[in-house]
Amino acid sequence: KKAAKGEAKLWCTRTKVCFALVLAAMLATVAMMARSRSNHASGLSTLGALPRRATSRILRAVSKEADASSPDIEELDDALLHDPLLWGAYRRESMDAYLAERAKCDEPGHPGWRSVDMDAEGIMNYYTYHLHPKSPKGERNPIGWEVCDVEDEANQSGWTFTRFGPFVGEGDYDWHFVSINPMPRHPRAKFMTAKMFAPVTRDGRVLSYPPVHTHHAHMGLDGVHHWFDSHGDSICAEEQGGTACYLREEPEGYGLPLLEVDSYLLDFILNDVRKAGSPAMTFYMETSLRWSADASLTPVSRAHYTMHSTNFQDNGVEYSHPFNTILLPLREESIMWHTGKWLVPGRVIYSPVDQTPYLHSHRSFLKGMWAFAASPEELGLTPDLLELTPQSAVPEGSSELATERDACWVPRDGDMSAEEAMWHVIRNSEAGKEAARCWLTTNDDLADKRTLDFVPGTDASWRDGYVEAWQQGWEESWYDRAGQVYCNQPWLFEPGDNYTIIAVNGLDPRLDEDGG
Repeated sequence: KKAAKGEAKLWCTRTKVCFALVLAAMLATVAMMARSRSNHASGLSTLGALPRRATSRILRAVSKEADASSPDIEELDDALLHDPLLWGAYRRESMDAYLAERAKCDEPGHPGWRSVDMDAEGIMNYYTYHLHPKSPKGERNPIGWEVCDVEDEANQSGWTFTRFGPFVGEGDYDWHFVSINPMPRHPRAKFMTAKMFAPVTRDGRVLSYPPVHTHHAHMGLDGVHHWFDSHGDSICAEEQGGTACYLREEPEGYGLPLLEVDSYLLDFILNDVRKAGSPAMTFYMETSLRWSADASLTPVSRAHYTMHSTNFQDNGVEYSHPFNTILLPLREESIMWHTGKWLVPGRVIYSPVDQTPYLHSHRSFLKGMWAFAASPEELGLTPDLLELTPQSAVPEGSSELATERDACWVPRDGDMSAEEAMWHVIRNSEAGKEAARCWLTTNDDLADKRTLDFVPGTDASWRDGYVEAWQQGWEESWYDRAGQVYCNQPWLFEPGDNYTIIAVNGLDPRLDEDGG
C-alpha cells in the first residue's frame, strides 16, 4: 500500500506470487486412512457447513428471477457455482453461521472461553512488537490465548475457536509477530473442513484492511506451512463478501485428513496500517478451525506452488531477501514463471464460490496469473528470455543486493504489453493456449476481478462518526483484495505431468503517487 512512501519504496521492488491448489488425493496412504476410519464416525455433516441445497433461500433473495418462474433448487445450486453475483451473499451467510456458532461460547450453560497456560503446557510461544519493519530489534511481550470448543449434539464435528492477544497498535505500519508451536488439536478430529483466520476487535468484530493488514497467518502441518493461511489479499471486494472471505471452507464433502501423529503450528504477523500517531487500538487475532470425525468425507491435499526461492549460499556467502521475495523492475511490466511436475495422480478441485483454487500475491504489482498443464518449453518460455534485475533498480540506501535469482522477462519488442507478449509466444508454442487451465485477471469494473479497492481516509474525530479507535486514522489509498481464480475445464493429472504458473507483474500507477 505504501508504494512511493519514502522509506517504504523498497517494498515496491519485490513481489511474491503463491498459487495454491486443492487436489483430490489418491495416494494409497490417504485412501487406506479413510477406510480405516469408517468404523469410528457416524457420517454426520460438519458443523456450521452450509449445504448447497440450503442456499436456495439466499439465492432467491438476490436472484433477478426470484418469482414464480424461479428455477428449481438444482438450477439454483448450479447458478451458485457459476454466477459471481451470488457469491457475496453466500459467503456472508457462511460467515454469519460461523459467528452464530462462536456466540455459543458466551451462552449460559456453555463452558465458554478458557485461557491456555502455554508455558505450563510446554507450548512454545513468541511475540515481538516492532514499531517499524526496519526496527533493528523487536520488543518481546507476553501474549494471551483463549480457546472455546463448540460441538454438534453427537460430538462428531465442531469448531475450535482460538483468540490471541491483546495487541495494541498506534499506526504507522507497526509489526506484531507471533509464533505458537504446537497448536493443540481436537482429539476426535479426523478432518479439517474450514478455517477462519482474521484480526478482530475486543467484542469479536472482524476487522477489514484497513485498519489491520494481515501480513500472513500460516497454519503449518508437520512443519509444512500454508496448510491453511490468510494474507493481506484474503479480503474480497465488498460485493463478493468483503471480510467474509477470511472464512474459507473446503468444498462440501471434502476435508483435509489428519493422522493421529500429525501436529500443527501457527505463526502470523499483523500490521496496524493507520496513520502514525493514531489513537491506541486494541485488537486480537482469531485463528479458528472446523473439524469433523466423518469418515465418509473425501480426503484432499494441498498443492502449494510458489515462485522460485531467492535465498541461497555461494562460497559461504548467504544471499536472501525478506520473506523469500524477488527483486523486480518497479515501473516496467515483467513476466516470471514457476514449473514442476505432479507427484501423484489426481484432479484439481474447482469451486469458485468456496475460493478454490486461490491465489496469494501482492496486488499492487500483480497484473494477472495463469496456470498451464504444460512445461515452460512447451509454452515457448525459454531461459534466453530472462534478464537479471540490475542493481540500479534497487532504491538508494537499501542494503538489498540483486542476485542471479532475481530474473524475469521484460518484453521490449514492439508496443505489446507484457500480457500480450506472453500470449503471442504461447499461441505460437507447441502446447498453445489450449494448455491453460486456471487464471486470475484484473478488471476494476467487475467485482470478482477487482484486486484493489479505494478506501477513503478517516480522521480521529468522534464528531464525524469515528467513535472507535479502529475507525480512526485510515489512510486514503488503494488496498489489496482477493479477486477470483477461474478454471476452464477439469484438470486431471498423472505423476510426471508438467504444470507451469505464470505471473505478469508491474506497479499499479495509482499507487505511484509522486512518480519518483
